[in-house]
Amino acid sequence: MDSSNDSSVSSEDTNDGIIEREEGRYQRKGYGLIFAMLFTLFGFTVFPQIIQYQYLSWLQVLQPQYIQMIMLISTHLLGFSLGNLGMYFIYKAKSPFFERYRTRQNPWPWDENPEQWRKKRREVWKSTSINMCLGVLMCILDTLLSPLIRNDIDSFPTIFEMIWQIVFSMLIEDTCFYWTHRTLHSPKLYSIIHKKHHEFYTSVSYAAIYTHPIEYMFGNVIPVFIGQKILGNKMHIATLQLWLLFRIGETIDGHSGYEFSWSPYRLLPFSSSAESHNYHHSHNVGNYGSFFVFWDTIMGSNKSYNSFIAEKYGKIKKIKSKKKE
Repeated sequence: MDSSNDSSVSSEDTNDGIIEREEGRYQRKGYGLIFAMLFTLFGFTVFPQIIQYQYLSWLQVLQPQYIQMIMLISTHLLGFSLGNLGMYFIYKAKSPFFERYRTRQNPWPWDENPEQWRKKRREVWKSTSINMCLGVLMCILDTLLSPLIRNDIDSFPTIFEMIWQIVFSMLIEDTCFYWTHRTLHSPKLYSIIHKKHHEFYTSVSYAAIYTHPIEYMFGNVIPVFIGQKILGNKMHIATLQLWLLFRIGETIDGHSGYEFSWSPYRLLPFSSSAESHNYHHSHNVGNYGSFFVFWDTIMGSNKSYNSFIAEKYGKIKKIKSKKKE
């Protein structure tokens, strides 16, 4: 359980401390920052064209409710399946190219205890499958019970519309996720609900939705859709699909155990990271946000992590300085 003393952060930490952390974070990305920008550019230019001409146009023969249902369900299932498949190949490769981005150098669960992992793997796939089916059910119910959003070709959104609505959804989701996540760390709720997700001391992508069904519904799925519910028909189904893929990719990336320098999810200022979430799993302290560190900083729930990072990279800097001498 979280035992940190979460008091409001000092003004010093909200000014010089935050700016210094952001500078260090971008500097550590190096040339990866360029690739992160390219991936983001691709996501907001090429991918919408694929949605419009290679996917949505094929579905126009169907009724609007079926178009929305198919796009939501396919995004949900393919996003998690393909994302974890990609991570599977990265884990299996054990390539030095990828391994240099590890957030921690301890063994992966499958290397540390193969026999125990085989048992755990069955449990993970079972829990993940239940939650994915639950997600499909929620997509169906949402389509049937809520007002439909735009899903025609004629009102297909511009890039600007997609960007501001996704950023808006990110801010709403991050706020909701922070407070639900922090609430789940209260003693009673942690022991009966959230403890399951923390069975992974070393975070891996497969554990992204290895959660209690109640947590998955109220902590994962609902916060993602609140932004769209606020915007209503102003949001097109293509924007919602891109936002869902972005969020699914972020949670897989955040649980992967790798801090990839080219990750587009960490491109925005004051964003969270795979390293910070891995610290949350390994130390069970603070870092409750999803995309950003705003609430963690305001509420002081990332103080322990900030001290850890300052010490870690301070030591690395000293070692590099000595080598140069």
